[in-house]
This record gives sequence, structure tokens and C-alpha cells, in this order.
Amino acid sequence: MDPDSTSDNALVPRSDLSRFIQRARILWRGPSGDAYVRLPDGTVELVIRVTSGACDVHALGPREHVQHKSPSEVPPDTLALQFKPGGAYPFFGLPMSELAHRSLSIDTLWGRSDGERLRASLVNAPTAQARLRTLEAALVDRLHRDDVYEPAAAYLVRRGIRLLSEAIEIPRVSELARTLGVSERHLRRAFDDVLGMGPKAFARLVRFQRALQASTARGARPDWGAIATGVGYYDQAHLIADFRAVTGTTPGAWLRGSTRIS
Repeated sequence: MDPDSTSDNALVPRSDLSRFIQRARILWRGPSGDAYVRLPDGTVELVIRVTSGACDVHALGPREHVQHKSPSEVPPDTLALQFKPGGAYPFFGLPMSELAHRSLSIDTLWGRSDGERLRASLVNAPTAQARLRTLEAALVDRLHRDDVYEPAAAYLVRRGIRLLSEAIEIPRVSELARTLGVSERHLRRAFDDVLGMGPKAFARLVRFQRALQASTARGARPDWGAIATGVGYYDQAHLIADFRAVTGTTPGAWLRGSTRIS
């Protein structure tokens, strides 16, 4: 699943974090509209903004609806580090459900001392690539702490995420629970801890992202009925209702305004 946002300038994350990190990029200010548009896909994003010798670092938790940032909220060279679905939980010391639909500062998540130390290092980094390396080094340090957050069900959820993401026909939660050998209640709680949303909500985003990708691959006038059938919606009306719930508009209107989306 590929989210979201404005055109970007991709950076290459270090290889030893590749199991956790999906991508790193420099956000930019588009020619019009929002500077940042994030479509939901179950990921967490760390956003680093450096301006006039100051720095703030915020984690944007997983969401089920589109998120917009105005140009004034995205200074030049803003760095965004996106974790894979289920890849952020070891770095923040709390269940991902506590980060869902929220934006929390690194000082809140790591404590003031560690947060200030990271922000000072980022301010002194001369380039975006240097800031990325500084941030990655801090993440590796967190990963090797004795108190790293590691729920007992983390492996179960990672497997569940793979099954939902890679299945040709997305399974129902009851089917997924049976495949994983746990109860639906246990699976929901595990997903909340590790991913920040339940398996039903994540499956819905997988289906939504598939529809979005199929529509952009079919040119200016996609066949929404065929797309709906192909990715697992009941019908075209179901697809349109889902698009409205996620983006606030219809699929066609979203695509017409998506020139600012990468």
C-alpha cells in the first residue's frame, strides 16, 4: 500500500531499519492547495521541521481518514520518515492505539531530555540526508534499549498484516483469526497494540488503497464498477461510500483534484 501525499524527494533509509521503515522523503510545497495530503494506510509518520535554528519532531499516528496540512505548516525541507504498517511500535514505548488519530511530539513520546537531545542534533545536521542519518541513529538506539516496547502478540500482528496486504481476496476478520489460531477478540486487541487500529479497519484501508491504485492505472476515466468488483467491494455504490468516508468526496472528484498527490 502506498499512501498519500504531495510530490516528494525520496531519500534512502539505512538497510538495518528496512524491516521497520517504508520510506523517507522531503515534503514540498505544491503549486496550489495543501502542502501535505496524507491518505490513510495504517502507517505512522515522523515529521521533522527545522526553521530558524529550531526543530520540532512529531509522530503522526495511524488514521482512517485523509489528513491535510497547509503550506504554512510545512516549512521547506521538512523531512518525513514513514514506518511500515506495524513497524512503528518498538520506537515509541506505548500501544499504537494511544497514537492513533493523534499527533504527539517527540518530547511527549521519549521524554523531554531525550527529545531535546534529538532536536538539538537535528538542528545541527547540515542537510536533509544528515538529518535522516541522525534520526535513524536515534531510532536504532531506541531499538536496543532494555525497555523497548515489544507486545507478546507482535509477531501475530505482523503476520496478520502480511496476510491482509498480500491476499488476492481480503479475508474477513473471522477467517483471519482462524488462520492465525486466535479468537477475534484477541486479534482485535493485538492489532490495536501493534498497529493502532483493528484488523477490520486495516482491511478496509487495504481495499481502499487497491481501488485508488487501480483507478490511477486506468487513465482519466476509470471504470469504477469494474474496479469495485476487482478489489472486493460489494458494488460501485459501496466503493463510492468508502471513498466519501475516507476522503470526504467521491472517487472521481478525488482523482480530478489529485494532481498534487504523488
